Order: sequence, then C-alpha cells, then structure tokens
Amino acid sequence: MINSPAAGAGAADIEIAARISNALIVKNINVRALSDETGMAYPTLRRSLSGGRSLTILEIGKIAGAIDVHPSILLPTSFTQDAA
Repeated sequence: MINSPAAGAGAADIEIAARISNALIVKNINVRALSDETGMAYPTLRRSLSGGRSLTILEIGKIAGAIDVHPSILLPTSFTQDAA
C-alpha cells in the first residue's frame, strides 16, 4: 500500500504514515476511501503516506475521525508522553 519513504522524510513523518497505513489495513479502508472521507486530495494523501509530505495536525485529526481512532494513536509515542 505504501511506497518507501522519500529521502527527505523525517522519522516522525515516517512513523505517522506507518501508523495510518496500519490503521487502514486493520479497518479495511483504502487510501481512495480515506481521501473521500477526509476531503483531502488523493495525490496529496498518497504523497503524505509515502513520506513525501508532512501531515498537519488538522489533517491527522481528520484522518483519525475518518478511521474512528483517537488522534494520539497516529502520533509517535514521543509526541504523546507526558513531559517530565
């Protein structure tokens, strides 16, 4: 479903894309359906899920709503841990 990440993709972008891709597999939703549900352009969404473009927090929220998961599920653990 996902191509290898683009050379300029950051570790967080790659992890977020992988988490979204895994959630899509579990929920049996394809990228085209996710595009339709979120209103995000299909090419933009594909580029984001292949590591070629970072997702905004609003886009992550839309994706989480479309696949019925809490947005924190899609974020790297380092983003969701309490600061000490």
